[in-house]
Amino acid sequence: MNKRFLLALAFAASLAQAQPQSAPVVGTYILAERGVGVVEQLKPGRVSHILYAFLLICGEGQRAQDGAACKGQPKFGIQPHADQEIFSAAFQRLKQRDPKVQVLASVGGWGGSDPFFHLAATPEGRAAFIKHSTDWLRAHPGFDGLDIDWEHPGNNGAANGVQLGSPADGQRFVTLMQELRAGLDALGRETGRRYALTVAINTTKEQLVRMPMGLAAKSLDLVFMMTYDFTGPWTKHAGNHTALRSGKPGADSLEKSVADLKAEGVPVEKMVAGVAMYARGFDGVKADGTYAKPWPNADGSTAFKDVAALGKQGMKPVFDKASQSWAMVGDGKYVGYDDPRAVRAKVAFAKKMGLAGVFAWELSQDNGEILDAMNTMRAKP
Repeated sequence: MNKRFLLALAFAASLAQAQPQSAPVVGTYILAERGVGVVEQLKPGRVSHILYAFLLICGEGQRAQDGAACKGQPKFGIQPHADQEIFSAAFQRLKQRDPKVQVLASVGGWGGSDPFFHLAATPEGRAAFIKHSTDWLRAHPGFDGLDIDWEHPGNNGAANGVQLGSPADGQRFVTLMQELRAGLDALGRETGRRYALTVAINTTKEQLVRMPMGLAAKSLDLVFMMTYDFTGPWTKHAGNHTALRSGKPGADSLEKSVADLKAEGVPVEKMVAGVAMYARGFDGVKADGTYAKPWPNADGSTAFKDVAALGKQGMKPVFDKASQSWAMVGDGKYVGYDDPRAVRAKVAFAKKMGLAGVFAWELSQDNGEILDAMNTMRAKP
């Protein structure tokens, strides 16, 4: 038997084993800028999926600060991260300790998604991105696929000061996923592996009307639901940014996100519930929920590992039964977060609904307690 035939057999076997998800997902994003230490410290069996954030795209829409790194790179090629090879080596070592873990390269992210609006608009742009992405995977065998974090088809929120988005983005998103799936399958036939394709999506109703997720999901292995950042400096009212249930009719929550995605035709077994390893805070909160400013900084964020220290400032943990969420409250301040108890409730909900599992943003912000709670996803009934 020749090598090509053997690779084809291997690819067919891996494809047959890929669906359905054989074990619960316990995933986490790892942000490159926060260092490789969290990878080196991970013990076997703690996570099923790592999402390395972020690969960035060169060409039209690239970030201004990426000019030097993108110099000489092809249009819609991947920007080389300064620590890319350090992380690649660390992931290879992790796989030696934990062969079952999957490592996905996440592309885009907030502020890094503008090139998607340009490349997805033409067949030539999509083809170029798919070629360069699969070339990157070929050159980095420690990665098991791509996670597309396009924020957001239809509206980029002027993340870099330039407003982008049109009604055509929804179908372009679907087409990009279809063509990426085909490109990854072609690479798999070459290497004898199956490469995963996932997305991270904003699950607010406002965003879901822009994206035909039922169609897109046919090309995807998993849909990572960013069921956090429901509130923040961009909203008029304070509130827990990562609530399990809607405290008021129509309010964003994990429960509502699952219902909305089901209505769009996304299979529950592809959905992964989002957990936050950070809090969002507000100061000067009034009885009607309006507030004076984000707290303790411009984006209101506090790493979970620092939440307990807020008690030294006179704040106390308060549980809201309606939304099944926790907050530190005191002196006109409100800091909503995912307490480990809230995470265990999310896990129970994910199991009840038949979801693929849970994932979190972002590992360096945890002290181990959130990941411990997430791992109850693996516990037998």
